[in-house]
Amino acid sequence: MKINLFNALIFLGFLFLLSISIWKILKNKNKDKVFHFFYGFLITSSLVIIMVLLFDLGVVRLHPWIVIFFIPFQYLAPVYFIAFICYYLKKREIYIKNKKYLFLPFVLFFLLYTVLKINIYFGHPWISKEVVTIIHTEVDENSALAFSTILGIWGFLIIRRYESTLGKFSFVQVKKKTGWIKNLLFIFITFNIIWLLTIILFFIREDISGHIPYYPYWILCLLFYFSFLFFGSKHIKELSAKTGTTISEIEKSISNFQMSGLQDIFSKAELELIYENPSKVTGILSYFATSLFDKNKADEVLWDITENCISQLRLEDVVVYMLDQQNNTLVQKAAFGNKNNGERKILSPIEIPLGKGIVGKVAQSGNYESIGNVTKDQRYIKDDLHRKSELSVPIYIDSQIVGVLDSEHSQKDFFTENHIVLFKLIATLTGKKLAQIHNKNITITNDNIYFKELDFLMKEAKVYRDTHLSLDSISKRLKISSNYLSQLVNRLSKKSFTDYVNGFRVEDAKSKLRDPNFNKYTIIAIALESGFNSKSTFYSAFKKQAGISPKEYRDNPSK
Repeated sequence: MKINLFNALIFLGFLFLLSISIWKILKNKNKDKVFHFFYGFLITSSLVIIMVLLFDLGVVRLHPWIVIFFIPFQYLAPVYFIAFICYYLKKREIYIKNKKYLFLPFVLFFLLYTVLKINIYFGHPWISKEVVTIIHTEVDENSALAFSTILGIWGFLIIRRYESTLGKFSFVQVKKKTGWIKNLLFIFITFNIIWLLTIILFFIREDISGHIPYYPYWILCLLFYFSFLFFGSKHIKELSAKTGTTISEIEKSISNFQMSGLQDIFSKAELELIYENPSKVTGILSYFATSLFDKNKADEVLWDITENCISQLRLEDVVVYMLDQQNNTLVQKAAFGNKNNGERKILSPIEIPLGKGIVGKVAQSGNYESIGNVTKDQRYIKDDLHRKSELSVPIYIDSQIVGVLDSEHSQKDFFTENHIVLFKLIATLTGKKLAQIHNKNITITNDNIYFKELDFLMKEAKVYRDTHLSLDSISKRLKISSNYLSQLVNRLSKKSFTDYVNGFRVEDAKSKLRDPNFNKYTIIAIALESGFNSKSTFYSAFKKQAGISPKEYRDNPSK
């Protein structure tokens, strides 16, 4: 077939699309995989048409060796489109799980193409020219169409599954997000239907040959791809920017709440240490501060400190020594690691005279010590095991040393500046809590900063829409102890944690039951959207708070 206006324009159009897509993917190489699969789909789709048009333009006849570079990209394009959908909907696990099956057709036809190229090069010694033609014109195209259609239908099923697990997103947001991707899938399958009709035309009209019947189809594809390139990339950028901003704002607010909570505990000098590296410090200190809230005995405080040092800082060994002023010795009161038998009892406890060893010296001088290699320090006193490095920090109550927080590690130079800062602040928390127990001054007031943080997450981040939300998960999000969170909610809201969360969920459901946009959705769908995970729980909570059933409320929202 000779060069004409149509195939030349189509070829140049797809070549331009290919060039833009390659440039875009190189420009956005640091972006997430949504962008990569988005442009990967455009690149592979463009290459399919370009390779076919190379035959029409006679390039292959002039240079037969070009056939070597022909690759079955028609089996890659729909795979990249499905991958784009999965990553766009945050369902990448679906793509990862099925990845090897999705690429199987491409691999098989790549191997087949290789065999056919070798066969053609040697003059068809194994496979006849007629069979090769049938494979290229019928088997290849029909299987590619079937594969593309199957993936298109599977794409709709993925979206349906996504919509059925609404999670913490609002229904309006989900509908808006999936509506856009559904339209793309609808166009994708429509093009497959046009492709099928074009193939049928060849069977109906035997006098038709070549690729001319494909020209209208390819022109439509070209228009769609350029629209997809322009509007799609714009939409994804806007969505990414909006999502990133929202997450950033929420995390920033949480960090601000944590800092505010710590301002009531630490001095100005100590807060300056926190501000130097807030991301690594505030969450840990918030957890320490709140985990100590309900401890009413000194031993409970000390054991909680050692256990949390291990879990939060991932240390090998932590021991709290308390000063016995009568005997001028430091006594091991709490430990975690080899010194703890699992029942909050110290195995083979030792006493260190004041001024002896690294721990005794810290208690005497009042200055912390971080030893990178204790094998070179004659003061080192072996406890349970020989270790390489040690960090000891004094514990004060009202400017008087009452103990030492000590940790050893089997690695040389293990303890960093960050460890030192945290140990100093944890020692301060320990001292304040011990003094608090002595003064019996434990209160929760309405201006509690952690309750304000919880209220922010409920009202602004709407975390109650997560059906898996629990006391444990939200306490980890706030970086406070679950027991403290429970008491916080009980005292300030006069409700249990479950009733407190369900209160937000019921109000959310009531707003949706009043909203005309949700008229077509069932009551149970609204319940799931609002964060409830069962019909019975929703009806019980709704009637408890509203006094009527959800159906009665929908029929007469003024009640």
